[in-house]
Amino acid sequence: MTPAELQQVLREKKIPELLLVYGQESFLVERIVQQVKSAVLPEGTEDFNFTQFSAKDALAEEIISTALTLPVFSERRLVLIKNVQQLPATTQDQLLEYLQNPASETCLLLTGEKIDSRRKFFQTLRKRGAAVEFKPLYENQLPAFVREQLSLDNFDITGDALTLFCSRVGTNLQEVRTELGKLQTYLGALRLIDVVDVQAVVSKVRSENVFDIGNAVARGETGKAFSLSKKLIEEGEAPLKILSLLVRHYRQLWKLRELQVKGKNQKEMASLVGLPPFFVDGMLTQAKRFSSLDFRRAFNLFLETDLAMKSSGANPGSLLEALLLNLAQKKR
Repeated sequence: MTPAELQQVLREKKIPELLLVYGQESFLVERIVQQVKSAVLPEGTEDFNFTQFSAKDALAEEIISTALTLPVFSERRLVLIKNVQQLPATTQDQLLEYLQNPASETCLLLTGEKIDSRRKFFQTLRKRGAAVEFKPLYENQLPAFVREQLSLDNFDITGDALTLFCSRVGTNLQEVRTELGKLQTYLGALRLIDVVDVQAVVSKVRSENVFDIGNAVARGETGKAFSLSKKLIEEGEAPLKILSLLVRHYRQLWKLRELQVKGKNQKEMASLVGLPPFFVDGMLTQAKRFSSLDFRRAFNLFLETDLAMKSSGANPGSLLEALLLNLAQKKR
């Protein structure tokens, strides 16, 4: 089942007896939990008909006993098991019989970050119920999510403000939600967010620090690039995330360079690359320092570093420094 299909199921209140919701995007998973609660339980009946278990400590007998208990003042009961990836193998085996024949009066909702699809427990869940994965949003999906969140609170945002907001915040949806909350508080009774509001409220940190790292690399200023990346890491940013932001930055530079060669004006470039118009000048200055060969070499280095960070066991911070050194040395 896809997330969109699950939304339709929730609207029709036809929630299956077994529902597995998982994925790396915890914000979306938690939002679905609340939506399932609202769909399954009439207002005021949660105290009687909702039980939550932590997978790591839950006993199969307690889960089954609760799931088989008839609901009170409601047609259905909701049993939630969180962090299902931590459910011990023995507990999984003990729950298999229930999964084969779940109580129609109960929705057993399981949530987690990831699952092992090879295990019989999860195979049975998929076969007898529904499983929905929530992956992190791609960059091109973020504007629609931001508009959706704002519309829920009767706010709107201009196109340029939306582009700037997305470039500053990134795709961590919990962070997106937090920054939107700040903006809404800042606006007070107003309902339209403009560029000046985003500039005043949403911190510049990550995306613009990565811009500065890219600028330092392009100029061969290795020491400055090291210092900026170290600052980001000290602020809690993972080296792998910094790498992904660098990849995104270089991809935008490459696109701008190609569009410039094709004779596009800056407004067209901003639209096609997904940048605020006032970013284009600075980005073009960087892009002019690179040839197509430079960009290809950079992306080969990005790939090598990504694989090393994920599989070699080497220190990610050291690998990031080696990458910055390699990139900067070429420009010299």
